[in-house]
Amino acid sequence: MSYAIDWTPHEFQMNAMGEMLHNPGYGLFMEPGLGKTSTTLGAFSVLKAHGKTKGMLVVAPLRPTYKVWPAEVKKWKDFSDLSWTILHGPQKTARLHAANRVDLYFINYDGLKWLEQELATIKRADWPFDVLCLDESTKVKNTQTLRFKIVKKLRDNFTRVWELTGTPAPNGLENLFGQVYMLDGGERLGRYVTHFRREYFTEYPQRGGYSVWEPRTDSQKRIQAKIADITLALRAEDYLKLPRKLEARIEVDLPEKARRVYKSVEDEFYAQLGSGEVTAANAAAKSMKLRQVTGGGVYGTEGAAVLHDVKTEALLDLIEEQEGQPLLVAVAFQHEVERIRNALGYEVPYLGGGVTINASNRIVDDWNAGKIPVLLAHPTSVAHGLNLQAGGNAVCWFTLTWNLEEFDQFNARVYRQGQTKPVTFHYIVAVDTIDDTVLTALRSKDRTQKALMNALKEKR
Repeated sequence: MSYAIDWTPHEFQMNAMGEMLHNPGYGLFMEPGLGKTSTTLGAFSVLKAHGKTKGMLVVAPLRPTYKVWPAEVKKWKDFSDLSWTILHGPQKTARLHAANRVDLYFINYDGLKWLEQELATIKRADWPFDVLCLDESTKVKNTQTLRFKIVKKLRDNFTRVWELTGTPAPNGLENLFGQVYMLDGGERLGRYVTHFRREYFTEYPQRGGYSVWEPRTDSQKRIQAKIADITLALRAEDYLKLPRKLEARIEVDLPEKARRVYKSVEDEFYAQLGSGEVTAANAAAKSMKLRQVTGGGVYGTEGAAVLHDVKTEALLDLIEEQEGQPLLVAVAFQHEVERIRNALGYEVPYLGGGVTINASNRIVDDWNAGKIPVLLAHPTSVAHGLNLQAGGNAVCWFTLTWNLEEFDQFNARVYRQGQTKPVTFHYIVAVDTIDDTVLTALRSKDRTQKALMNALKEKR
Protein backbone atom coordinates (compact mmCIF):
# COMPACT_ATOMS: atom_id res chain seq x y z
CA MET A 1 0.00 0.00 0.00
CA SER A 2 1.28 3.46 -0.87
CA TYR A 3 0.78 6.49 1.33
CA ALA A 4 0.51 10.17 0.43
CA ILE A 5 3.50 12.30 1.36
CA ASP A 6 3.96 15.96 2.15
CA TRP A 7 4.51 18.25 -0.81
CA THR A 8 7.53 20.49 -0.21
CA PRO A 9 7.84 22.71 -3.29
CA HIS A 10 11.14 24.13 -4.47
CA GLU A 11 11.55 27.89 -4.46
CA PHE A 12 11.15 28.00 -8.24
CA GLN A 13 7.82 26.17 -7.88
CA MET A 14 6.61 28.74 -5.36
CA ASN A 15 7.61 31.51 -7.74
CA ALA A 16 5.82 29.77 -10.58
CA MET A 17 2.64 29.47 -8.51
CA GLY A 18 2.77 33.18 -7.75
CA GLU A 19 2.96 34.01 -11.45
CA MET A 20 0.13 31.59 -12.29
CA LEU A 21 -2.09 33.25 -9.70
CA HIS A 22 -1.16 36.76 -10.81
CA ASN A 23 -1.68 36.29 -14.56
CA PRO A 24 -4.92 35.16 -16.28
CA GLY A 25 -2.81 33.30 -18.84
CA TYR A 26 0.51 31.73 -17.94
CA GLY A 27 2.85 29.14 -19.45
CA LEU A 28 5.17 26.89 -17.48
CA PHE A 29 7.93 26.03 -19.93
CA MET A 30 9.65 23.68 -17.52
CA GLU A 31 11.75 20.70 -18.56
CA PRO A 32 10.57 17.23 -17.48
CA GLY A 33 11.22 16.40 -13.86
CA LEU A 34 10.74 19.92 -12.48
CA GLY A 35 7.23 19.28 -11.18
CA LYS A 36 4.90 21.08 -13.59
CA THR A 37 1.93 18.93 -12.55
CA SER A 38 2.31 19.39 -8.79
CA THR A 39 2.98 23.12 -9.25
CA THR A 40 -0.29 23.43 -11.15
CA LEU A 41 -2.17 21.49 -8.50
CA GLY A 42 -0.64 23.80 -5.91
CA ALA A 43 -1.80 26.92 -7.73
CA PHE A 44 -5.28 25.48 -8.20
CA SER A 45 -5.47 24.55 -4.50
CA VAL A 46 -4.73 28.18 -3.55
CA LEU A 47 -7.54 29.38 -5.82
CA LYS A 48 -9.92 26.83 -4.33
CA ALA A 49 -8.98 27.71 -0.76
CA HIS A 50 -9.86 31.35 -1.46
CA GLY A 51 -13.09 30.53 -3.27
CA LYS A 52 -11.73 31.82 -6.59
CA THR A 53 -12.54 28.81 -8.77
CA LYS A 54 -15.27 26.28 -9.48
CA GLY A 55 -13.01 23.67 -11.00
CA MET A 56 -10.23 23.00 -13.49
CA LEU A 57 -10.38 21.28 -16.87
CA VAL A 58 -7.09 19.57 -17.68
CA VAL A 59 -6.56 18.62 -21.32
CA ALA A 60 -3.64 16.25 -21.69
CA PRO A 61 -2.21 13.41 -23.79
CA LEU A 62 -3.77 10.01 -23.16
CA ARG A 63 -1.33 8.58 -20.63
CA PRO A 64 -1.10 11.68 -18.41
CA THR A 65 -4.92 11.87 -18.49
CA TYR A 66 -5.33 8.36 -17.12
CA LYS A 67 -2.20 7.92 -15.05
CA VAL A 68 -0.08 10.99 -14.28
CA TRP A 69 -2.68 13.50 -13.09
CA PRO A 70 -4.66 11.07 -10.89
CA ALA A 71 -1.38 9.70 -9.51
CA GLU A 72 -0.11 13.18 -8.60
CA VAL A 73 -3.32 14.00 -6.74
CA LYS A 74 -3.02 10.76 -4.76
CA LYS A 75 0.72 11.14 -4.16
CA TRP A 76 0.66 14.37 -2.13
CA LYS A 77 -1.14 14.97 1.16
CA ASP A 78 -1.57 18.62 0.25
CA PHE A 79 -3.92 17.71 -2.61
CA SER A 80 -5.81 14.87 -0.92
CA ASP A 81 -8.94 17.01 -0.66
CA LEU A 82 -9.14 17.52 -4.43
CA SER A 83 -11.79 15.40 -6.14
CA TRP A 84 -11.40 14.40 -9.78
CA THR A 85 -12.90 12.49 -12.68
CA ILE A 86 -11.84 11.39 -16.15
CA LEU A 87 -14.10 12.43 -19.03
CA HIS A 88 -13.72 9.25 -21.03
CA GLY A 89 -15.65 6.03 -21.34
CA PRO A 90 -19.39 5.26 -21.31
CA GLN A 91 -20.07 7.41 -18.21
CA LYS A 92 -18.30 10.55 -19.39
CA THR A 93 -21.50 12.48 -20.20
CA ALA A 94 -22.98 11.68 -16.80
CA ARG A 95 -19.75 12.73 -15.10
CA LEU A 96 -19.71 16.08 -16.89
CA HIS A 97 -23.36 16.85 -16.07
CA ALA A 98 -23.37 15.42 -12.53
CA ALA A 99 -24.95 17.60 -9.87
CA ASN A 100 -22.14 16.69 -7.48
CA ARG A 101 -19.27 18.64 -8.99
CA VAL A 102 -15.63 17.63 -8.64
CA ASP A 103 -12.57 19.86 -8.60
CA LEU A 104 -10.62 18.42 -11.53
CA TYR A 105 -11.82 17.14 -14.88
CA PHE A 106 -9.25 15.26 -16.96
CA ILE A 107 -9.71 14.74 -20.69
CA ASN A 108 -7.55 13.68 -23.63
CA TYR A 109 -7.07 16.05 -26.57
CA ASP A 110 -8.98 13.59 -28.76
CA GLY A 111 -12.04 14.12 -26.57
CA LEU A 112 -12.27 17.85 -27.28
CA LYS A 113 -14.84 17.54 -30.08
CA TRP A 114 -17.22 15.65 -27.83
CA LEU A 115 -16.62 18.12 -25.01
CA GLU A 116 -17.33 21.11 -27.24
CA GLN A 117 -20.66 19.59 -28.25
CA GLU A 118 -21.63 18.81 -24.66
CA LEU A 119 -20.67 22.25 -23.33
CA ALA A 120 -22.85 23.83 -26.01
CA THR A 121 -25.86 22.33 -24.18
CA ILE A 122 -24.89 23.98 -20.88
CA LYS A 123 -25.17 27.63 -19.98
CA ARG A 124 -21.73 29.17 -19.52
CA ALA A 125 -22.55 30.07 -15.92
CA ASP A 126 -23.28 26.40 -15.25
CA TRP A 127 -20.01 25.00 -16.56
CA PRO A 128 -18.29 22.99 -13.79
CA PHE A 129 -14.89 24.57 -14.41
CA ASP A 130 -13.42 28.01 -15.05
CA VAL A 131 -9.68 27.21 -15.15
CA LEU A 132 -8.24 25.59 -18.28
CA CYS A 133 -4.93 23.72 -18.15
CA LEU A 134 -3.35 22.60 -21.41
CA ASP A 135 -0.82 19.93 -20.51
CA GLU A 136 1.87 19.40 -23.16
CA SER A 137 0.68 22.56 -24.87
CA THR A 138 2.59 21.86 -28.07
CA LYS A 139 -0.53 19.87 -28.96
CA VAL A 140 -2.06 23.24 -29.90
CA LYS A 141 0.98 24.67 -31.70
CA ASN A 142 -0.51 24.01 -35.14
CA THR A 143 -3.27 26.52 -35.86
CA GLN A 144 -4.70 24.31 -38.63
CA THR A 145 -5.61 21.40 -36.37
CA LEU A 146 -9.11 20.71 -35.08
CA ARG A 147 -7.88 20.71 -31.48
CA PHE A 148 -6.47 24.24 -31.85
CA LYS A 149 -9.71 25.51 -33.35
CA ILE A 150 -11.82 23.96 -30.58
CA VAL A 151 -9.64 25.29 -27.77
CA LYS A 152 -9.60 28.71 -29.44
CA LYS A 153 -13.42 28.75 -29.28
CA LEU A 154 -13.54 27.62 -25.66
CA ARG A 155 -10.70 29.65 -24.12
CA ASP A 156 -12.63 32.90 -23.76
CA ASN A 157 -15.06 31.13 -21.42
CA PHE A 158 -12.33 30.46 -18.86
CA THR A 159 -11.05 32.96 -16.31
CA ARG A 160 -7.56 31.44 -16.42
CA VAL A 161 -5.54 29.47 -18.97
CA TRP A 162 -2.41 27.64 -17.90
CA GLU A 163 -0.03 25.80 -20.22
CA LEU A 164 2.57 23.18 -19.38
CA THR A 165 5.39 21.96 -21.60
CA GLY A 166 9.08 21.22 -21.46
CA THR A 167 9.57 21.80 -25.18
CA PRO A 168 7.75 25.00 -26.22
CA ALA A 169 9.55 25.29 -29.57
CA PRO A 170 10.50 21.74 -30.59
CA ASN A 171 10.75 22.58 -34.29
CA GLY A 172 11.51 26.29 -34.14
CA LEU A 173 10.05 29.63 -33.08
CA GLU A 174 6.99 29.23 -35.29
CA ASN A 175 5.68 26.65 -32.79
CA LEU A 176 5.17 29.41 -30.23
CA PHE A 177 2.32 31.25 -31.94
CA GLY A 178 -0.52 28.83 -31.23
CA GLN A 179 0.55 28.29 -27.63
CA VAL A 180 0.96 31.97 -26.81
CA TYR A 181 -2.36 32.77 -28.50
CA MET A 182 -4.11 30.48 -26.00
CA LEU A 183 -2.55 32.44 -23.15
CA ASP A 184 -3.36 35.99 -24.26
CA GLY A 185 -5.81 35.78 -27.17
CA GLY A 186 -3.31 37.22 -29.62
CA GLU A 187 -2.24 40.26 -27.59
CA ARG A 188 1.51 39.71 -27.84
CA LEU A 189 2.21 37.82 -31.06
CA GLY A 190 -0.88 38.85 -32.99
CA ARG A 191 -4.23 37.26 -33.73
CA TYR A 192 -3.29 35.57 -36.99
CA VAL A 193 -0.43 33.21 -37.75
CA THR A 194 -0.01 34.78 -41.21
CA HIS A 195 0.70 38.16 -39.65
CA PHE A 196 3.05 36.52 -37.14
CA ARG A 197 5.06 34.92 -39.94
CA ARG A 198 5.31 38.15 -41.90
CA GLU A 199 6.46 40.03 -38.82
CA TYR A 200 9.17 37.62 -37.67
CA PHE A 201 10.03 35.31 -40.58
CA THR A 202 11.24 35.40 -44.18
CA GLU A 203 9.37 33.28 -46.71
CA TYR A 204 11.22 30.94 -49.08
CA PRO A 205 8.84 29.39 -51.65
CA GLN A 206 9.57 25.77 -52.51
CA ARG A 207 8.73 23.49 -55.39
CA GLY A 208 5.33 21.93 -54.87
CA GLY A 209 3.61 25.14 -53.87
CA TYR A 210 4.58 25.34 -50.20
CA SER A 211 6.91 27.71 -48.37
CA VAL A 212 9.60 27.46 -45.73
CA TRP A 213 9.61 30.28 -43.17
CA GLU A 214 12.96 31.10 -41.61
CA PRO A 215 13.17 33.43 -38.57
CA ARG A 216 15.01 36.70 -39.07
CA THR A 217 18.18 37.36 -37.14
CA ASP A 218 16.48 39.49 -34.48
CA SER A 219 13.25 37.47 -34.26
CA GLN A 220 14.17 35.29 -31.30
CA LYS A 221 15.03 38.28 -29.08
CA ARG A 222 11.91 40.18 -30.14
CA ILE A 223 9.61 37.22 -29.50
CA GLN A 224 11.26 36.49 -26.17
CA ALA A 225 10.76 40.08 -25.08
CA LYS A 226 7.08 39.89 -26.03
CA ILE A 227 6.25 36.74 -24.05
CA ALA A 228 8.65 36.90 -21.09
CA ASP A 229 6.00 38.28 -18.71
CA ILE A 230 3.57 35.36 -19.21
CA THR A 231 6.00 32.43 -19.43
CA LEU A 232 8.46 30.85 -17.05
CA ALA A 233 11.25 28.85 -18.67
CA LEU A 234 13.26 26.53 -16.44
CA ARG A 235 15.89 23.97 -17.33
CA ALA A 236 16.31 20.96 -15.08
CA GLU A 237 20.10 21.19 -14.95
CA ASP A 238 19.87 24.70 -13.47
CA TYR A 239 17.63 23.72 -10.55
CA LEU A 240 18.10 20.03 -9.83
CA LYS A 241 21.15 18.01 -9.00
CA LEU A 242 21.00 15.61 -11.92
CA PRO A 243 23.69 13.02 -12.66
CA ARG A 244 25.98 13.22 -15.67
CA LYS A 245 24.53 12.72 -19.13
CA LEU A 246 26.72 10.78 -21.58
CA GLU A 247 26.34 10.08 -25.29
CA ALA A 248 27.72 7.15 -27.27
CA ARG A 249 27.57 6.82 -31.05
CA ILE A 250 27.46 3.24 -32.35
CA GLU A 251 28.29 3.18 -36.08
CA VAL A 252 27.28 0.40 -38.44
CA ASP A 253 27.81 -0.05 -42.19
CA LEU A 254 24.95 -1.05 -44.45
CA PRO A 255 25.59 -4.28 -46.38
CA GLU A 256 25.92 -3.91 -50.14
CA LYS A 257 22.40 -5.17 -50.92
CA ALA A 258 20.80 -2.81 -48.40
CA ARG A 259 22.95 0.06 -49.69
CA ARG A 260 21.63 -0.53 -53.22
CA VAL A 261 18.03 -0.42 -52.01
CA TYR A 262 18.82 2.69 -50.00
CA LYS A 263 20.33 4.47 -53.01
CA SER A 264 17.43 3.45 -55.24
CA VAL A 265 14.87 4.94 -52.87
CA GLU A 266 17.06 7.98 -52.26
CA ASP A 267 17.63 8.69 -55.96
CA GLU A 268 14.47 7.41 -57.62
CA PHE A 269 11.84 7.17 -54.84
CA TYR A 270 11.48 3.51 -55.86
CA ALA A 271 13.04 0.10 -55.29
CA GLN A 272 12.20 -3.42 -56.43
CA LEU A 273 12.49 -6.24 -53.89
CA GLY A 274 11.71 -9.91 -54.04
CA SER A 275 8.83 -9.26 -51.63
CA GLY A 276 7.31 -6.50 -53.75
CA GLU A 277 7.80 -2.88 -54.69
CA VAL A 278 8.87 -0.04 -52.39
CA THR A 279 7.61 3.33 -53.49
CA ALA A 280 7.96 6.75 -51.85
CA ALA A 281 5.39 9.21 -53.18
CA ASN A 282 7.04 12.36 -51.81
CA ALA A 283 9.98 13.65 -49.77
CA ALA A 284 8.33 12.87 -46.42
CA ALA A 285 7.56 9.31 -47.50
CA LYS A 286 11.09 8.93 -48.84
CA SER A 287 12.51 10.02 -45.50
CA MET A 288 10.42 7.39 -43.71
CA LYS A 289 11.42 4.65 -46.17
CA LEU A 290 15.10 5.52 -45.80
CA ARG A 291 14.82 5.31 -42.01
CA GLN A 292 13.21 1.90 -42.41
CA VAL A 293 16.05 0.70 -44.63
CA THR A 294 18.72 1.83 -42.15
CA GLY A 295 16.82 0.00 -39.42
CA GLY A 296 16.97 -3.27 -41.32
CA GLY A 297 13.62 -3.66 -43.01
CA VAL A 298 11.21 -1.82 -45.24
CA TYR A 299 7.49 -2.02 -45.94
CA GLY A 300 6.60 -2.74 -49.56
CA THR A 301 3.55 -3.89 -51.47
CA GLU A 302 3.88 -7.40 -50.03
CA GLY A 303 4.56 -6.43 -46.42
CA ALA A 304 7.83 -5.95 -44.55
CA ALA A 305 11.05 -7.19 -46.15
CA VAL A 306 14.15 -7.87 -44.07
CA LEU A 307 17.22 -6.21 -45.60
CA HIS A 308 19.94 -6.61 -42.99
CA ASP A 309 20.63 -7.21 -39.30
CA VAL A 310 23.56 -4.88 -38.66
CA LYS A 311 21.61 -2.62 -36.29
CA THR A 312 20.05 -5.61 -34.56
CA GLU A 313 23.49 -7.16 -34.08
CA ALA A 314 24.82 -3.87 -32.70
CA LEU A 315 21.90 -3.77 -30.26
CA LEU A 316 22.59 -7.35 -29.15
CA ASP A 317 26.22 -6.41 -28.48
CA LEU A 318 25.09 -3.42 -26.45
CA ILE A 319 22.67 -5.56 -24.43
CA GLU A 320 25.48 -7.99 -23.70
CA GLU A 321 27.70 -5.12 -22.59
CA GLN A 322 24.95 -4.01 -20.22
CA GLU A 323 25.44 -7.31 -18.35
CA GLY A 324 21.86 -7.41 -17.21
CA GLN A 325 21.51 -3.70 -16.49
CA PRO A 326 18.18 -2.43 -17.94
CA LEU A 327 18.15 -0.81 -21.38
CA LEU A 328 15.32 1.31 -22.81
CA VAL A 329 15.27 1.02 -26.62
CA ALA A 330 13.49 3.48 -28.93
CA VAL A 331 12.05 1.86 -32.05
CA ALA A 332 10.07 3.44 -34.88
CA PHE A 333 8.46 0.57 -36.81
CA GLN A 334 6.64 -2.62 -35.87
CA HIS A 335 8.92 -4.83 -37.96
CA GLU A 336 11.84 -3.66 -35.79
CA VAL A 337 10.04 -4.98 -32.70
CA GLU A 338 9.50 -8.34 -34.36
CA ARG A 339 13.11 -8.68 -35.55
CA ILE A 340 14.57 -7.67 -32.17
CA ARG A 341 12.34 -10.18 -30.41
CA ASN A 342 13.39 -12.91 -32.86
CA ALA A 343 17.05 -12.06 -32.34
CA LEU A 344 16.78 -12.14 -28.55
CA GLY A 345 14.61 -15.23 -28.60
CA TYR A 346 11.90 -14.07 -26.25
CA GLU A 347 8.88 -11.75 -26.10
CA VAL A 348 10.60 -8.50 -25.18
CA PRO A 349 8.08 -6.10 -23.55
CA TYR A 350 6.94 -3.28 -25.80
CA LEU A 351 5.21 0.06 -25.16
CA GLY A 352 3.52 1.28 -28.31
CA GLY A 353 0.53 1.01 -30.57
CA GLY A 354 -1.87 -1.84 -29.82
CA VAL A 355 -0.82 -2.13 -26.16
CA THR A 356 -3.64 -1.38 -23.72
CA ILE A 357 -3.38 1.13 -20.89
CA ASN A 358 -3.57 -1.65 -18.28
CA ALA A 359 -0.88 -3.69 -20.02
CA SER A 360 1.32 -0.60 -20.35
CA ASN A 361 0.93 0.17 -16.66
CA ARG A 362 2.01 -3.37 -15.74
CA ILE A 363 5.06 -3.09 -17.99
CA VAL A 364 6.00 0.29 -16.48
CA ASP A 365 5.65 -1.07 -12.94
CA ASP A 366 7.80 -4.10 -13.77
CA TRP A 367 10.42 -1.88 -15.43
CA ASN A 368 10.66 0.43 -12.42
CA ALA A 369 10.90 -2.62 -10.16
CA GLY A 370 13.97 -3.77 -12.09
CA LYS A 371 12.27 -6.86 -13.53
CA ILE A 372 12.78 -5.98 -17.23
CA PRO A 373 16.30 -6.06 -18.73
CA VAL A 374 15.25 -4.76 -22.17
CA LEU A 375 12.22 -2.57 -22.88
CA LEU A 376 11.22 -1.57 -26.42
CA ALA A 377 9.17 1.60 -26.80
CA HIS A 378 7.82 3.83 -29.53
CA PRO A 379 8.67 7.50 -28.78
CA THR A 380 5.14 8.70 -29.54
CA SER A 381 3.67 6.32 -26.97
CA VAL A 382 5.96 7.18 -24.06
CA ALA A 383 6.93 10.77 -24.86
CA HIS A 384 4.74 12.20 -22.10
CA GLY A 385 3.78 11.25 -18.61
CA LEU A 386 5.93 8.25 -17.74
CA ASN A 387 8.52 8.05 -14.98
CA LEU A 388 11.02 5.35 -15.94
CA GLN A 389 14.06 6.61 -14.05
CA ALA A 390 13.74 3.98 -11.32
CA GLY A 391 14.18 1.13 -13.76
CA GLY A 392 17.42 2.01 -15.52
CA ASN A 393 19.92 4.57 -16.68
CA ALA A 394 20.64 3.60 -20.30
CA VAL A 395 18.74 4.54 -23.46
CA CYS A 396 19.35 3.29 -26.98
CA TRP A 397 17.93 4.89 -30.12
CA PHE A 398 17.59 2.03 -32.60
CA THR A 399 15.88 4.41 -35.04
CA LEU A 400 15.94 8.17 -34.50
CA THR A 401 12.92 10.45 -34.83
CA TRP A 402 12.83 13.81 -36.62
CA ASN A 403 10.63 15.15 -33.83
CA LEU A 404 12.69 17.04 -31.22
CA GLU A 405 9.81 17.05 -28.74
CA GLU A 406 9.52 13.26 -28.90
CA PHE A 407 13.29 12.94 -28.72
CA ASP A 408 13.66 15.17 -25.65
CA GLN A 409 10.59 13.80 -23.90
CA PHE A 410 11.59 10.18 -24.51
CA ASN A 411 15.04 10.79 -23.07
CA ALA A 412 13.49 12.60 -20.13
CA ARG A 413 11.61 9.46 -19.09
CA VAL A 414 14.95 8.28 -17.68
CA TYR A 415 16.99 11.47 -17.26
CA ARG A 416 14.87 13.31 -14.71
CA GLN A 417 14.47 14.07 -11.00
CA GLY A 418 14.93 10.88 -9.03
CA GLN A 419 17.61 9.46 -11.31
CA THR A 420 20.68 8.72 -9.20
CA LYS A 421 23.10 7.29 -11.76
CA PRO A 422 24.80 8.78 -14.83
CA VAL A 423 22.60 8.24 -17.89
CA THR A 424 24.04 7.09 -21.21
CA PHE A 425 22.27 7.68 -24.52
CA HIS A 426 23.37 5.33 -27.29
CA TYR A 427 22.63 6.17 -30.94
CA ILE A 428 22.92 3.36 -33.49
CA VAL A 429 23.81 5.18 -36.69
CA ALA A 430 24.19 3.71 -40.18
CA VAL A 431 27.17 5.53 -41.67
CA ASP A 432 26.54 7.87 -44.63
CA THR A 433 22.76 7.64 -44.39
CA ILE A 434 19.80 9.68 -43.25
CA ASP A 435 20.64 8.70 -39.65
CA ASP A 436 23.41 11.31 -39.66
CA THR A 437 21.04 13.89 -41.13
CA VAL A 438 18.40 13.26 -38.48
CA LEU A 439 20.87 13.43 -35.60
CA THR A 440 22.34 16.68 -36.95
CA ALA A 441 18.84 18.15 -37.35
CA LEU A 442 17.90 17.20 -33.79
CA ARG A 443 20.97 18.92 -32.43
CA SER A 444 20.30 22.02 -34.53
CA LYS A 445 16.72 22.20 -33.26
CA ASP A 446 17.97 21.59 -29.74
CA ARG A 447 20.21 24.65 -29.97
CA THR A 448 17.19 26.79 -30.88
CA GLN A 449 15.19 25.27 -28.04
CA LYS A 450 17.94 25.82 -25.47
CA ALA A 451 18.57 29.37 -26.66
CA LEU A 452 14.90 30.16 -26.18
CA MET A 453 14.75 28.59 -22.71
CA ASN A 454 17.95 30.34 -21.61
CA ALA A 455 16.83 33.74 -22.89
CA LEU A 456 13.40 33.50 -21.27
CA LYS A 457 15.04 32.44 -18.01
CA GLU A 458 17.34 35.46 -18.13
CA LYS A 459 14.33 37.75 -18.53
CA ARG A 460 13.04 36.80 -15.09
